[in-house]
Amino acid sequence: RMLVPSASFTGPARIKALGSTTSVAMGLRRPRSGLRPSIVPCFVAFATISSLLSLSMAFKEEEFRYCKDSSFCRRQRKFDGQDDRATYKLHNAHLEDNGVVAEMKNALNPNQPLKLRATIYKSGIFRIEIDEASSAKPRYRVKDVLVGDISQHSVKGDLSLEEGVAKYRSGDHELTLQLDPLPFLARLTYKGEVLFVMNSRNLMKWEVRRDKVSLFHLDGILSYFGLRKSSEGAMEDITGENDGLWEESFKGHSDSKPNGPESIGVDFDFMGAKHVYGLPERGSRLMLGNTRGEGAARDEPYRLYNLDVFEYEVTADRAHQPLYGAVPILYSHRPNFSSALFWLNAAETMVDVEDGPDMKRTHWFSESGVIDVFLLSSDTPKGVQMQFASLVGTQFMPPMFSLGYHQCRWNYKDDADVRMVDSKFDEYDIPYDVLWLDIEHTVGKRYLTWDKHLFPDPEGLQHDLASRGRKMVTIIDPHLKVDMGYSVYAEAKRLGFFCKNKDGGDFEGHCWPGTSSWLDYLNPEVRDYWASRFLPANYVGSTEHLYTWNDMNEPSVFNGPEITMPKDLLHYGNVEHRDVHNLYGFYMTMATVAGHKLLRPGRRPFILSRAFFAGSQRYAAVWTGDNGARWDHLASATPMLLQLSLGGIHFCGADVGGFFGNPEPELLVRWYQAAAYTPFFRGHAHIDTQRREPWLFGDVVMGQIRAAIRARYLVLPYLYTLFHMAHTQGLPIMRPLWMEFPGDEVTIAMDDEFMLGEALLVKPVVSANTRSSNVYLPSDKDDIWYPFRNGQTPKEQGVFTSLWSRFRGQTGSLRGQAQAGGKTISVDSGVEQGIPVFQRGGTIIPTRERARRSTSAMRADPFTLHVALNVREEASGSLYLDDGDTDEHTAGGFFLFGLKFQSNQLEYRQTEGSGFKFSHPPPALERVIVYGITKQPARVTLKRKNGGGSELEFIYDKESAMLIVRKPNVPMNEEWSISFAK
Repeated sequence: RMLVPSASFTGPARIKALGSTTSVAMGLRRPRSGLRPSIVPCFVAFATISSLLSLSMAFKEEEFRYCKDSSFCRRQRKFDGQDDRATYKLHNAHLEDNGVVAEMKNALNPNQPLKLRATIYKSGIFRIEIDEASSAKPRYRVKDVLVGDISQHSVKGDLSLEEGVAKYRSGDHELTLQLDPLPFLARLTYKGEVLFVMNSRNLMKWEVRRDKVSLFHLDGILSYFGLRKSSEGAMEDITGENDGLWEESFKGHSDSKPNGPESIGVDFDFMGAKHVYGLPERGSRLMLGNTRGEGAARDEPYRLYNLDVFEYEVTADRAHQPLYGAVPILYSHRPNFSSALFWLNAAETMVDVEDGPDMKRTHWFSESGVIDVFLLSSDTPKGVQMQFASLVGTQFMPPMFSLGYHQCRWNYKDDADVRMVDSKFDEYDIPYDVLWLDIEHTVGKRYLTWDKHLFPDPEGLQHDLASRGRKMVTIIDPHLKVDMGYSVYAEAKRLGFFCKNKDGGDFEGHCWPGTSSWLDYLNPEVRDYWASRFLPANYVGSTEHLYTWNDMNEPSVFNGPEITMPKDLLHYGNVEHRDVHNLYGFYMTMATVAGHKLLRPGRRPFILSRAFFAGSQRYAAVWTGDNGARWDHLASATPMLLQLSLGGIHFCGADVGGFFGNPEPELLVRWYQAAAYTPFFRGHAHIDTQRREPWLFGDVVMGQIRAAIRARYLVLPYLYTLFHMAHTQGLPIMRPLWMEFPGDEVTIAMDDEFMLGEALLVKPVVSANTRSSNVYLPSDKDDIWYPFRNGQTPKEQGVFTSLWSRFRGQTGSLRGQAQAGGKTISVDSGVEQGIPVFQRGGTIIPTRERARRSTSAMRADPFTLHVALNVREEASGSLYLDDGDTDEHTAGGFFLFGLKFQSNQLEYRQTEGSGFKFSHPPPALERVIVYGITKQPARVTLKRKNGGGSELEFIYDKESAMLIVRKPNVPMNEEWSISFAK
């Protein structure tokens, strides 16, 4: 039965709802081969409707607000800091509980002081908190995002008061606070270098929360809050921007604003910075452009507000547009210093960026909440990343299968379709690990159910996939169909677990099932209820092999303002939705993880989420949402994923091929080639697109896609080790070049290449008909680079030719065909050759090189080590091993081995972990490939820890300066060394 959307639906959401049901409602199915004459008219009608829908579904900017449509944005941007009455000044600075506390006042609100608290933590992070000293209506402060009790990590600094300033010092850090009678100003210095200045332009604006009724009836209170009545009796702001103070509307939706205007804002200067990065998620360059002044593509602030943005654009003038998630962190980097500002506020937030004299000037403002700012600084970008991770947590350690390739579509229509797709991957020897089901697998889009007409035996289907080492993921969205016959909804209704409208009744809106309600995940009892739904007794048809996709959790409300919830809805604790909007998806994934842990105690969850906030990496992977089958969307994927990575969202990816539209074969292949080196690797497509499984494009294209997917499986040992580093240290998996080469200023503005960890440089090809690519090889000092094999299997001597043949006009002036860093080279990169991938000299990469159907089938496979020597003939790396599934790694159940090549010897030594029990014979070392070895050794000898050893076979090619050691066959759960005798 076709869902007929409400007449109040607007724009893309309405089209999206129609598009999801049109083909189903018309009874259309794409035939496997040919078209029977009797269905040609229907097919033509379907094609016509699909074309119209595709045109209608394009991004519609009028659905979303600009600053001109938001009263708090207009007021904050118009405020220029020139009115002395609004200037805040600091009084009575003193030490209190391992921090500096001071009172803040201005002439507008003399009887409503603010309280400033500055704290420094062990890692060198400064925190500045500003809130009302006392209030009958306390403001919301973000909960659950920071990990643990960070107050336990505060340190007591030294406070000195002199000449109108308070100086608070600890180690290399110093915070200077300017005191009354001068305007409030804070300056953070690290190792004598000023990195941040707060309120240099006097833009701190704090709108005190107050009661609407009393203000209108008690004139005497008006002056107390710095307000006055005009001749018409309207309230006025100091800026003169008075519309929307107490109520405002957008597209027919009214926001009642029971607390009146309550925005907060202040400016920060990033001293010495030429560029800033961050503020995910948005379809923009990694390096953020100006929003005001010279160079601004559009006079519009960057906005952080989680939204369902349909087929978003990736042009510079759309960079301000927020997408599905928000991490309010902004980085800057210059040689010798890196810094970041984390603004802990979950309300709608705007950030302006503009140039200043030898600085980047920023202006931060949020619609509600408090000022809670963390200032991070270190010598290196990695140091800042680790500081951020210490605040909001690290990447969850994923199960191994989730690093494989994921095959998804809206929708695989039934049991037979799923089995066919699964069998074809095996028939064509293409590895994959997970098959996904979108919303059509449910009973009328009632989540946690199965349509038994389409999937009569979901348990049997999951067990069948698992017999070949594969898993299944089903979509579970937050909107629950209003239907008392639907147990998930009915029980939540009985318990009062839904978000409330401003009058206290259950909020109802429209989404895929029609009229729906949304669980209030801020409530711990609701999270417990949601977790219990994942038990097999409640989720009938589920098994231990089933995992979860949380979509539409911004949350998306088709008939809501900007396709989301009204801001005056109420959550647990009488908290307004405006205060916590950006946390909704965060809390949903928290609850879903709890459900997975109930379902599979002691085993790792896997959840994919579209919405996120700072700290979401503890719970879920993230993808970039509804992208398109366009070259510019492929090009944008790299900076978007780097942006997410800087925000701590390390397990991230973009839908291969683009969600909307039908990619041409070359575009599809190029997307697979690039995505094989991104943390999350999934192909996905819209219901109205043509099927695009790899075997549907002919043998040549299928072979190119298969090679790209196999390249992914080849590097899984290295990738899994990077996830361990992300989990334990907070370091990104996918990194901008400047993170690895902080001294190379050429890299600071680059975002068309990326580093996968510290060892691999990847340059996606993002334009049609490309035969060669210019690749910049960065260098801090004496770096050299070697081409990585992209999944080619060594054929003894033949490998030497295949490795070096891609260079155009390059000479072997270094070690074989190694290339010096700090320059741009031209590399053959036709679609049949793949994208340029280079290994950094001085690194060691572990791989597994046998073609298998899934990660499960690789468990006992041997390893190959790629040893790329630097100019000192040294290299190092790591290999992390655990069972790939359980939580035993948290109690030391793993191996972490260090690899080191030095003085003509390769050593393999355990550095961490107490080990674990293999479910199979421990994998062995099959091969060692050494790049850049300038002389053939006389012999190569293996020495085992137990005293055994043997002389090993090897082959050497002088021209390429490359050596292959064959069949050491030593187990990789024990220590050993290999010597290369001169």
